[in-house]
Amino acid sequence: MSMQVAIDELPTVSAEYGPSAYVLVGAPDGPPRVTHSTVSWIDGEIEVAVGRRAAAALAANPTACVLWPATVDQSMSLIVDVACAGAVDDDGGPVRLRPTGAVRHRPA
Repeated sequence: MSMQVAIDELPTVSAEYGPSAYVLVGAPDGPPRVTHSTVSWIDGEIEVAVGRRAAAALAANPTACVLWPATVDQSMSLIVDVACAGAVDDDGGPVRLRPTGAVRHRPA
């Protein structure tokens, strides 16, 4: 079961899950990259730190997902589709991501 989340509600909803999330990036030459990061919200965009390989994958494919898994207090995971909001330094570091859609998802 999935429930849509309005983009303007994401900072409030994600705060219910805490500041840590996973960033999932499609790699052009192999399996997806998964990075655990601390999330910051800046002017409606998500800022995360990623490693060198995830940054290179984002530079090649500027779309990704940010996942806050279900917790003891939250029965549903929060999944946010994102696009890079600017240039990506392929040496890694902070990346700004613009949310394009979001759902809360509970396993069937």
